[in-house]
Amino acid sequence: MSTRTSRAWIGLLPVLVVLVVILVFVFQNPEDVKVSFFTFSGTLPLSVAILGAVILGALMVLALGSVRIFQLRRQVRRKARGVRGEQPSP
Repeated sequence: MSTRTSRAWIGLLPVLVVLVVILVFVFQNPEDVKVSFFTFSGTLPLSVAILGAVILGALMVLALGSVRIFQLRRQVRRKARGVRGEQPSP
């Protein structure tokens, strides 16, 4: 029998695995690298630079996906209004 608590622990397991993988990555890549972005430049640990790039990429995908979902929902609403607003032909 499944309970809310057991489902929460099962849902937490993949998060913990990803966290361990990220920590291993960070600890294995401590070398400093020079990073330049537009007019900003500086040195960061390699792991921080790559994780930052991954996070920025994920945010871009999230933003574009959200815009697309908004467009699709608007299309569905328009079609639903059009179907309800039509009068049956005699």
